[in-house]
Amino acid sequence: MNRFWKAFVFAGALLFASATVSHAEAASKYGDKTLEKEVEGQEVATLQQDLRILGYFKYPTNTGYYGEITEAAVKAFQKDNALEQTGKVDPDTTGKKIAELAAKKLEEIQKNSGALLETAKSLVGVPYAWGGTTPSGFDCSGFVRYVFSQKGVDLARTSHDMYKQGTAVTDLQPGDLVFFATYDSGASHVGIYLGDGQFISSTSSHGVKIDSFSSSYWGPRYLGARRI
Repeated sequence: MNRFWKAFVFAGALLFASATVSHAEAASKYGDKTLEKEVEGQEVATLQQDLRILGYFKYPTNTGYYGEITEAAVKAFQKDNALEQTGKVDPDTTGKKIAELAAKKLEEIQKNSGALLETAKSLVGVPYAWGGTTPSGFDCSGFVRYVFSQKGVDLARTSHDMYKQGTAVTDLQPGDLVFFATYDSGASHVGIYLGDGQFISSTSSHGVKIDSFSSSYWGPRYLGARRI
């Protein structure tokens, strides 16, 4: 299993944990001990994922190590939520609050992305058209831009420029933009991540269709993802 798929599976497990935590379970989600600098393990990785969901942890990957970046993210969260800025995560106050808010935010994200994905999937079969931006025919960026515009989000016109928007992510969530290097080394193709290793895009050969990251064509050409 290559690095991309290891990270992909790991992130998926963390997202599942975030989505299923209840308020009663929140206090013990990161273990029953206080997390602080130099601690490492699965509990720290889960904490980093939840801080990422809330917009505080922006390191490219969840390392599982509680270093200065994690401590700074925790302090920022504590400041915004009127908690003592210790930089530590105890199970009864800071830990409980992070877990509860992350679960709520993830639920909102999934609800909103669900409507966006339904719009995207309703367009399966629309033919490819170079420069196309309407349901009569789409190119790859025209398709993505159209879908997001239906939800009031204005994206750049080309895949190259879309790759500069949003935030780079490695923990893919449904609704993220996924980019591929097809005919050159840059972001020359864009699609929308659906979950379960699948994405939807408008391809020159088949129009709007659903594909898998594990395919022999798309897998090696994957470039990265952005969250809008």
